[in-house]
Amino acid sequence: MRTCRRRLLDKLLDNAADLMRGRVLDIGGTKQNKGLFQPPTKQVTCWEYLNSNIDNQPDYCCDAAEIPLEKNSVDTVIMTEVLEYLDQPQQVLSEINRVLKTDGVCIISVPFLNPIHGDWQYDLQRWTAVKLEQACRKAGFTEIDIRPMGSIWSVMHDFLHVSFGYAHPKPNRFHVKVFRKLLHCCTPLFLWLDSKSERLKKYINTGYFIVLKKTI
Repeated sequence: MRTCRRRLLDKLLDNAADLMRGRVLDIGGTKQNKGLFQPPTKQVTCWEYLNSNIDNQPDYCCDAAEIPLEKNSVDTVIMTEVLEYLDQPQQVLSEINRVLKTDGVCIISVPFLNPIHGDWQYDLQRWTAVKLEQACRKAGFTEIDIRPMGSIWSVMHDFLHVSFGYAHPKPNRFHVKVFRKLLHCCTPLFLWLDSKSERLKKYINTGYFIVLKKTI
């Protein structure tokens, strides 16, 4: 069962597909997609993966704080649901700026009011929109578009999803499974209610979708 956040992210990635072109570097991604989004192929010349886990068979197995690529060599960088895991997030943002060509685009997603991930020992931080903008500007980006993802109903749905999922002490209990199925059936209702709560996004959201452009 997909969370509301995952559904929102898939939709935003689909909407941003036209920005993904040329040589694409996917930081933290894997060839096995976690959501329903499918990388575009029409305007992409190559899609490369950077991941620190060799089991994911990345093109570059390394830390994103030291990307083994030349300056101004990448057209697009994708980094979804990764920033919260990084020991050196500011350094990684600076490295992204370094490898991007002028007019290159970086697309990032990061959680905010979202449960600690299942691999909790690696989930390190949550940032506000203000902090994200400061970090992106410090890394050298001047064109910054930060969009809140979801509102109060998406937040509530996803906390319930985790409460009766990996966070539950006995997730295989019958009543727990029944609740998860009911929640899954009600997901469209949560998303509809969420769409009616746009004014709350500034203060209550599941996270942020960020589009950066390197202009110099």
